[in-house]
Amino acid sequence: MKKIFTLALVSLMSLTAMAETYHCKLAVDVYGEPSDPMEIDLECTKNADGKYDILLKDFAFGGMPVGDITINGIDAKTEEEQDYLTYDGTITLGGSWAVVGPLPVVFEGFVMGGIFAAHLKVPDVGVNVALCNLVTQIYGSDFENWHKAGTSDEPNGWHGIKSGTGLASFAGASAFISDDVPADSKGTKSVKLQSGVTLGISANGTITTGRMAVGDMDPTNTKNNVFVDPSSKDVDGNGDPFCNTFQGRPTSITLWYKFKNGEGNTNPALISANLIGEGFFQEPTPEGTTYENLIANATSSLEATDEWKKVTVPFDYASYNAKEIDPASILVTINTCSVPGGGSKSNDNPDVLYVDDVQLNYEPVVKSIHILDTEVEGFSADKTTYDITLPDVPADEDIDIECLNGNEVWALSYYENNTLVVNMYNQEMKLSKTYTFNVTIDTAVKGITATGNRTVLGRYNANGQKVGSNAKGLVITKYSDGTAVKSVK
Repeated sequence: MKKIFTLALVSLMSLTAMAETYHCKLAVDVYGEPSDPMEIDLECTKNADGKYDILLKDFAFGGMPVGDITINGIDAKTEEEQDYLTYDGTITLGGSWAVVGPLPVVFEGFVMGGIFAAHLKVPDVGVNVALCNLVTQIYGSDFENWHKAGTSDEPNGWHGIKSGTGLASFAGASAFISDDVPADSKGTKSVKLQSGVTLGISANGTITTGRMAVGDMDPTNTKNNVFVDPSSKDVDGNGDPFCNTFQGRPTSITLWYKFKNGEGNTNPALISANLIGEGFFQEPTPEGTTYENLIANATSSLEATDEWKKVTVPFDYASYNAKEIDPASILVTINTCSVPGGGSKSNDNPDVLYVDDVQLNYEPVVKSIHILDTEVEGFSADKTTYDITLPDVPADEDIDIECLNGNEVWALSYYENNTLVVNMYNQEMKLSKTYTFNVTIDTAVKGITATGNRTVLGRYNANGQKVGSNAKGLVITKYSDGTAVKSVK
């Protein structure tokens, strides 16, 4: 009986400690020098005691392969459905080039639903890492993979009239696989959209990352729309929901296209991209309805062109009041006519639109920077070098970068010889800008922060040993108000 109970307990513990795998993008600095963008598979295991184990597979920095990095026994604190992770300890780095360690490491991060984000510092070797698995591009944006919608084809992640609701099934196919691609495309397929005429009514060729609804014979009626409904359990021919999960805050959207007007149509084609928070949304919006979850929109006409043309459309955040809402999905719709029912009236000479390589861009514009609660005076987004006086050497978490439109960025810093280098990375972990600060540590207010009168009780390294103000590596500064600040010198 005891053996059976023990086996059952071991089985239960193994179930509660199953690893989740997250595919993360990485930003890696080595002594302040950015590395090339990288991606990595990270395994995250929550143990029965509530602590976490992290495994970073095939890690590398500065062009040097390190191998797997394991961090066990990470403390976790749950707040508002998020597990906040913290760890102060050591790791051993080993690869084909050397074995180094144990080395002090500081790890901070969080897990929330399917999102993982973290910050990892190995100060003794100058390594500073930010990583995250946010979805920042549109699924199926290259139009290389397709599935069936009845007898028609649809690009994976996108949906046409044949997978719509209501009267949609009576319409003809409007999306087709094409091998006509831009000259510099990495793929071999694009999508061809084509208008059609049913019962004398011109129907646009349309694809959307949401789902089409056809509820009225009048093309201008808002019962004819595209929508996202996260509560729906319906899936398309590839088993995907009619809702493109998304967590980025892009600054613009780019696509390649070429377009021919059909008979009797002088209107341009159209792209509309809506960044949506949690919940239902449709476009066009019914009269008298306001969707509070609309965060931003990018809309542009696509004029006729015989050659492939690249167009970039900025997202408008300022016109909407949902900047503080977290993005949950993105509804992108592309069609052959900007006017409902205004397209070609001929099936023999239809409107034809080719589209390929849709991409979201992240080029945040910085409004201000605060370091240890001290605002950088005379800040301009185009100016990258400043003089600043600080009460102490800042850590990454002491650097607050505010961008237009709520665009989020990561800051990785390195301090040496009174110079602070801050590398700013966008949500895709790509380097956006480097700021350099010539720092003066004001000895007259040493131990007094910018927010109040707190004095320094002592400075300690990762092993708990007391160090001086000029100590290198990880330094934990403890203050009289009970707080502590970690910094890398």
